[in-house]
Amino acid sequence: MAAEAAKHHPPGGASKLVGPLAIVAYLLSLPVLAFGIWLVSTRDYDCEDLLREPNVRVAVAVGLLLMFAISNFVVYYGDRVLMPGHMVLSVALVVMLTAGLSLVGTYRMEARGLPGSPLWLRNRVMRTETWNEVKTCLHGDMICEDLAYRTFQFTSHDFSLMKLSALESGCCKPPDVCEMEFVNAINWTEVRRNSTRDSESSSSSNPATNAPHVDCHAWSNQPTFLCYDCQSCKAAFLRIITSRWRKVGVFLIVMSALFLFVHAVRFIILMSARFKP
Repeated sequence: MAAEAAKHHPPGGASKLVGPLAIVAYLLSLPVLAFGIWLVSTRDYDCEDLLREPNVRVAVAVGLLLMFAISNFVVYYGDRVLMPGHMVLSVALVVMLTAGLSLVGTYRMEARGLPGSPLWLRNRVMRTETWNEVKTCLHGDMICEDLAYRTFQFTSHDFSLMKLSALESGCCKPPDVCEMEFVNAINWTEVRRNSTRDSESSSSSNPATNAPHVDCHAWSNQPTFLCYDCQSCKAAFLRIITSRWRKVGVFLIVMSALFLFVHAVRFIILMSARFKP
């Protein structure tokens, strides 16, 4: 009896791994479930929903919830539907891994097509109609007004030592290359306009140096304008959004790799038990 029963179970030490691997797979699914729920429930953050990202966020969240369900189904019922269950799981893991690689910008071919990818985000931010909505939202969040309130007693030296956020540095003050004189955080006086123009004309052959000088002319002391139309503001906003989605991509890559390893080992053990002579 013992010999016949052994034929239906993984051999020797391998049989001891099936249970722990099932537990590990279940534990791995918990952060996937939590992250999926968080993505579904989270709302607009730093005006990023104006990029038409809610559908992307919901799609990733639904995918994670499906991964949670598929993984646990395979853990509890996979021995009954060994091949079909693991085939479905494999497809889901490949999709999850591919999405993660695209979100971190690994694929150049995903460039403008895949929502949430770095180039897709850049194209959205650089659209005039989209940016008009974003800058209105940023002004409504009163980021620069808050900076001015926190620094109203600062001298120019104090302000230069302050560590600003990306949006504060890019949207609330002119670029350092403009060499404007500090009045307060959102009020600057242009004192070297002629030299700035001379520098701009001398560097016109180098496109990389032109953006800051364009921003010098885009700057306005009016609270509704400031540097919201500056390239530095767009770059700061884009950097924040891209970094956030890159973290989502890293999470997808890491979790898909861990799932793949755990389920592959468990699948091999179960298959070896089923087809052992």
